[in-house]
Parts: sequence; C-alpha cells; structure tokens
Amino acid sequence: MYTMGLAVLSQANTLWSAETSATETTPLIKCTPYLQAMDQNSVTVVWHTTRPSISWVNYQEKGVDEEPMTAISSTYGLKDIGFIQKITLKDLKPGTTYTYEINSKEVTKLEPYKFDFGAEESMKDKNGKTFTFTTWPDKADTFSFVMINDLHDDNTKHEKLLKATGADTAAFICYNGDIEPDKMNDNDMFTKFLNVPINTYAWEKCFFMLRGNHETRGAMSRRMHDYFPTKTDQFYYTFQYGDVFFVNLDCGEDKPDKNKEYGGLVDFDSYRTEQVEFLKKVVKMPEYRKARYRVFFCHIPPVGGKDSDLIIRKTKLDGTVEDSKVLDGDPWHGDLEIYNKFLPFMMDNKADLLLCGHYHRLFNTDYIQNRKVLPVLVNSNVHGTRVDVTPEKITYHIFDQDGKEIFSKDIPARKKNRWKIF
Repeated sequence: MYTMGLAVLSQANTLWSAETSATETTPLIKCTPYLQAMDQNSVTVVWHTTRPSISWVNYQEKGVDEEPMTAISSTYGLKDIGFIQKITLKDLKPGTTYTYEINSKEVTKLEPYKFDFGAEESMKDKNGKTFTFTTWPDKADTFSFVMINDLHDDNTKHEKLLKATGADTAAFICYNGDIEPDKMNDNDMFTKFLNVPINTYAWEKCFFMLRGNHETRGAMSRRMHDYFPTKTDQFYYTFQYGDVFFVNLDCGEDKPDKNKEYGGLVDFDSYRTEQVEFLKKVVKMPEYRKARYRVFFCHIPPVGGKDSDLIIRKTKLDGTVEDSKVLDGDPWHGDLEIYNKFLPFMMDNKADLLLCGHYHRLFNTDYIQNRKVLPVLVNSNVHGTRVDVTPEKITYHIFDQDGKEIFSKDIPARKKNRWKIF
C-alpha cells in the first residue's frame, strides 16, 4: 500500500486502518524536507510521512518579528492526504531568506461525516540548525551551479562529487539523468538517492532532477513526478537564474519504442515530438531572446548524423583536436532523435551551452555548422561539473572525485547574443 501513495485513499477504511496500524509507533515524519522548483518568488517544500497525512508549512522572513504565514496543499478544494507532502510557498520576495517549519497530521479514518486523526508532528531544524532557504535574486551576474549525472545508485560517489564540485557554494544542483535507475519501491528512492541530498543540503538549497533513459524503467518510473515536482507538471520546462535562461529537456529512452526491452509500454518518439512544439515556443519567448546566456540540459547528447553538414570538434585532454561527423561510433535511435529534433533549435537560436551525460565518457566538444558554434559537454559517470557564470563568460570545470580539476573551458559571451525585442 505504501508504494501506491495516494491510492490508499481509494481503499475501504477498514483496510486502510489495517495497513497503517503496523507503523503507528514509528515517527510520522519520515525525513527532513527537500526543496524543488525554486525561483525568485516561490519554492515547493517536499517531505514524506510514514502514514497518510495532511500537512502544512509555517514560514516567515528571517529576522522579522511577525506571525508566520501558513501554506497548505489542496486539490479541487480538498486538502491533500497522502504519504508525499508537496507544499508550494508563493508570493515570496526575491533574494530573501525565510525560516520554515513543516507539520503533518495523520489521518486514520475518512468517512462521510466522520474523521479520525492520529499523531501530529512538526520539524523545524536539522542538527539544531533552523530550516531556512533563500529565494533566487532578481539579478545575478555572477553565480555557479553544479551538474552530476549517471550516478547509478552510487551514494559514495554522490557524496564525493558534491564535495569535489563545491556544491555548498552553488546556486543549485542539477542531476542530469541516470541518477537512480530501475527503482522498484519507495525505499529504493531513499536508500539509492534521496538520503544523500536530504542529509547534506536539500532543506536549504534546491536541486533539479532530470530523467535519463534509466529513470523511465521499473515500477517507480511512473511515480517520479510525485517525488520531484516541477512548475509545469512536466519533465521538460524552462527557468531563469540571473541573466541565464535554462531549458531542461527530457530525452526519453535510447532504443526504439518497439524494442522488446520496453514491452510495448513506451511512446517516446511522439513525446520527443511534443517537445519540438515546446521548443518552437521557447525560442520565441522574450526572456529567452533577452538573456545573456542560454543553457540547455539533456541527458542523451545529440550524437550525430553522417549525412549532415555539421561537424563535431572534439578537444581531448591532451589538447589534440579531432573533427568528426558523429560523437562516438554509430548513433542509437534515441541519439538520432535528439540530434534531429532538439539540436536544430539550439544551433539556430544562439544557445550557448548544452550539458549532457549518458555515455560514461568525457567529451569536450563544439558542434559547428557553417558559422554557428554550440559548445556541448558530455560529462562522464565518474566526474562532476561546476559551471561558473560571469558577465564576460561561462566557464565549466570538470572535477574527479578527489576534487582534482581535470580540465576547464571558457565560453565567452557573444558580442551579439540578444535579439532586438519589439
């Protein structure tokens, strides 16, 4: 029942009580909160409970002597009851620090005109440190972010890469796919990923979870969004930090939809075509066109098409350069889908950087087509990436797990990087 989350509410009340009674003595709040979908004016606070609950967040500006505000979560006029608590705080001030407290109240019976409640718990600190977060500023010429990909359930590597990339001083962390593949139950989500961020930073700094091809597999693939909500209720979306416009794309699977490994249960070709329509709108947005930089994330890189006029220039660690029509060997179906459907929007609309993973190897490349150039970083499964942004340039740094910088690359700001907005 627990792995079905809110589905428990559709069961008979007696069954619900029987299923939950076994854990009545365990703490109601299962974990410290983690922050999702942050921007200048809002953030979603997520935590989990061991039994079906209603929840709320009390919050206020740090240092302000006023009554805390309260946020709840409701759907169609009904307060949400479940195991995953997701509450969005709205109308926040940019660049402002808030303190907050999470609260949950167990619901043990839900019948017409009859309700029973159990334990009620609150949590307001981690290791004695009050929960706080700071909304993103309206303006930020200089900041950093971190990208980690292809962890494949390796918590030790996860912890090392957070330290190596200086994640504690980054504005946010982006997990760019194949982080927690093939999950089968709620416990897997915690033991193979969530325990690291919720025990190190996630109650005060947000992270973004992008799907790789492995996140589309297993029983939990259809519940990923419950754990990692976004503002659009989609895994593809945009956001802006300072003068950088970010586009998160959802790559889908790497093999054809009809491949026997998927059992006839996937429809990613049309899903990627759906994102083509999304990109048509994105590149016309004033925010996109006015931004100093435009950075894209996509787990699977656009590997290449042999008949294309596009050249992939690969710079190796020793400084040697190699030009090729493809990134590495013969491209798979998903690679070509990304190449044919997503890449043209980046090449034709002044994208400044594409960040990928998937190949478990480092590729430091420039995609060149006539006079158009797009830097593309394909990060490996054993390195972490830190990206520093200034008005003059973007610089990405690749670190090994011991904190040694393997290489870095500067991407100067374009002299004519903006469109005239009428």
